[in-house]
Amino acid sequence: MKKNQQSVSLLLQDEEMNIIPMLRICFTILALASLCPLSAQESGVWKYALGKDLSFKSSKFWEKEFQPGTTLCFTGTSISPDSKVIHHPPPSELLLHGNKKGVRWFPLITFSSPKTGENILSSPTHRRELIHNLEKFLDQYPYYQGIHLDFEGMSTSVGPQYKDFLVLLYPRMQKKKKVLSLALFPQENFIPELAQFHSFVYRQNLADEVVLMAYDYHSPKTKPGPVTDYSWMQKNMTLLLKTYKPEQVWLGIPLYGYFWEKGTEAPKVLTYYKDGKFALDHGKEKQGIYLIQTKTGEGSLIIDTSLWSEYAKNVKLRGLAFWRIGF
Repeated sequence: MKKNQQSVSLLLQDEEMNIIPMLRICFTILALASLCPLSAQESGVWKYALGKDLSFKSSKFWEKEFQPGTTLCFTGTSISPDSKVIHHPPPSELLLHGNKKGVRWFPLITFSSPKTGENILSSPTHRRELIHNLEKFLDQYPYYQGIHLDFEGMSTSVGPQYKDFLVLLYPRMQKKKKVLSLALFPQENFIPELAQFHSFVYRQNLADEVVLMAYDYHSPKTKPGPVTDYSWMQKNMTLLLKTYKPEQVWLGIPLYGYFWEKGTEAPKVLTYYKDGKFALDHGKEKQGIYLIQTKTGEGSLIIDTSLWSEYAKNVKLRGLAFWRIGF
């Protein structure tokens, strides 16, 4: 009888040992699902996407992303050295489907290189040509609600010319009833050579909407640390709101992080969908960011954006902007 009881006890212990890892896996899956940063938000959501994903990701994927109140901003549009707009439009059926769902479409526009941007912005003639070409572009693609300018990486010396360009462009966009939006780097405690180019645009309200890119607080260009920080974001948002109204501003949140392995210089990129479990298992949560410490290195990944979303609602911002979906 005693042998049978011992056998049953050992069997129950084995089952418990098998159940515990399974419970841990289930908890992790449920945690990631419940903390999904792209869940519907009352104040709207801005989603950055790669232009190539519009063609290659499944219709099922986009069905999930196409929600009322969504702004979809996609890459793949650039400005050439002769001020022409080079564009790769999304599949027409995807555009139509998104429009039916109430999605706003914005092409993200960059210069083909920082040097190209500096040459165009520093020339009054080239600036006028670019404005003319942007107007033609919007006439050609009337189903876009506006454009999103992501001009960065240029010398501070052309910052005033960028402001002059916007002074001319903004009223032309208003006349066409199109939205002009800008991506803006933080100004406080950020990489100076990136921040300073945008500093002139912080001093005058020159757009309908702006996205504060509250990420890369730490990056491959800095020492190891979190990719964003809640207090740092608040400080930069306070500065931005001295010029722009809350309803004009989107709070940019990263769906990526970095992990610095010991003995290596360049960090590995972590993404929400691919590395969320790793962050939950090895990270310690602080204001929605999981600060990761292991024997092999350190890093961070933002998992829970509820605090950031609450901040956006309290300050009455447009909403959160995510770089990027499908990561």
